[in-house]
This record gives sequence, structure tokens and C-alpha cells, in this order.
Amino acid sequence: MKTTVIAVTSAIAVAILMLAGGRIIRSREGPGLDLRAYDYRDTQRIVNLTARAAALVEKEGAKAFAAFRENADEWTLGDHSYLYVYGRDGVNLFHGGYPSFVNRNLIDFTDPLGRKVMRLIIDQLDRHREANPHGWVHYLWVPPGSLDGAWKASCNFPATLPDGRAVIVGSGLEGALPEREFYRIVVDEAADLLAAKGRAALDEIRDPRGPFSLHDRGVFVLESSGGALIDPGLNLSEPRNFFDYRDFSGRQPLRELEAKLDDANGAWVIMLSPEAAGKKPVKKGIYARRATMDGAKVIVGAICPLPRPAWM
Repeated sequence: MKTTVIAVTSAIAVAILMLAGGRIIRSREGPGLDLRAYDYRDTQRIVNLTARAAALVEKEGAKAFAAFRENADEWTLGDHSYLYVYGRDGVNLFHGGYPSFVNRNLIDFTDPLGRKVMRLIIDQLDRHREANPHGWVHYLWVPPGSLDGAWKASCNFPATLPDGRAVIVGSGLEGALPEREFYRIVVDEAADLLAAKGRAALDEIRDPRGPFSLHDRGVFVLESSGGALIDPGLNLSEPRNFFDYRDFSGRQPLRELEAKLDDANGAWVIMLSPEAAGKKPVKKGIYARRATMDGAKVIVGAICPLPRPAWM
């Protein structure tokens, strides 16, 4: 029993250090790019790659496409990451992974969840640049020859060709590791939507075709009393009260979160939760914001996995 307690305490201490310290990986690559929000090297690399590609497209226009093709080692991150360029009308101008897409209009391309990916990308770039500076969109992608879909994270930048045409330059990671920053983005966007639309926003936040769920997790919304307006895990007719919830260590993470939000616009807490019956508990993060919905205060949040230190 003592060993279990020590292990749980150590896990909590490690997670607190990670959340309080900001990020495991701190890096600044490329002019004007701040990548400190990301825990994983591949995520940092894909942002840097896309930003460099957007800069080259703005400088050289369609000539950049030849450079992308001829110097694949410089402009990809392996077999599952490649560049693409789309016009704002959804017509593909360049595709490093599927050249057959060129000149096709994919504005209504839909993933297995019903997400219209290009429309989501345009929406993120046009309306959410403050919350989502790197234009992230998440969707299920089923590569040719595969039966199963996997989550893909695409990073997108707006660019303007030398002839004045507005385009979108992007790249994606198949099977991307879930970043805390991804969950921060969707929670902040959901808080903004609740402030703008009130209770009518709840159905939009629940919708699996929209941007508010990723990696099988969605945004939750709690009343100031702790009652669920959107439950983190279940769709119940009788709402649960989450201030009473205790995790594996006996702590009440949602009550802790509410207390932190008295002094901050956004806050993180950790919890310990078994992944499956009989399994050891793992640490997860909860990020939340206070928001105003039709004049009432609510808590908007999401549960996400936390990065594991290399020694674990």
C-alpha cells in the first residue's frame, strides 16, 4: 500500500511540475515563431515546416511547389507528413502526399465523423486566429489502403501569392500526439461561443462534426454549482454534479479547478484516473475557463492526457 501511495504522490508531483513549469520542451524555431506552447518535438517541427512553406509561397508563388517536390527531405517530416496548398475556394493547388488532388475542389471534403475539413480550416483562420494562432484542425483520416481512421492534426497558415491570390498553406501529422495546447484552443473557442450565442451554443459544442472534440474527448460545460450542462463522459437526462467527484488519489479536481478560476481566467489541474479496470492510474490534465452564458457564470473545460517524462 505504501508503494502505491508513493507512486501516486510522485505522479502528482511530476504532473504539477509540468503544468506549473509550462512545457517540457521549450523551443523557438524560425523568425517570429513561438513554439513554447507545445510539448512534443514533432508538433513543433510541423509548425515550423508550415510557416517556412507559407513564407516561400508568398515570396515565389507557384515556383515554390517545384521546390517542395524536388527537395522532399527538406519539406516533409517523413512518410506521414506533407505540405498542401489550397485556394480559398477549396481548389487544391499543390499536394505533397496525393498529387491527384491537384485542381480538384475539395471544399466539401468530409471525414468519417462528418467534419467538412476545408470549411473548418477556413473558419479557424478567419475567426479564431487569437485563440488558434497556428490554424489547427483535427479530423479522422483514412489513408488509401487502410481500413481504420486515425486522428490527424493539420497546421494551417494563410498566405498571399505574388499575384494577390489568397491561399492556405498547411501540413499535417497522422497519429499526432494530443497536445495540451490543442485542448486549450477548443476550450477557449467554446467559451467565446457561449459568450456570443448563450445556451444556443451548447448543441454546437456537442456536435461531433464541429471543432470541439478531438481524440475521442469533447468539451464539457458546468454550471457554477457543478451541475453538468454538457457532461465530460456521459449523455444523461439527470445531470451529475462534478464538484463531488473524487479521483483515484481522493482529491476533488473539479472543486480545485473552480477555486483556481476565482483568481485566473484559465487554469489547469491534474487528476489520477485508471484507464481500464485493474490498470494503474494515469495522470490527466483538466483545463478550464470561466465563461458567461446568457448572463450566468459557467465553467468550460476539457480533459486531456499529459505528456509522460522520458524516464517513465
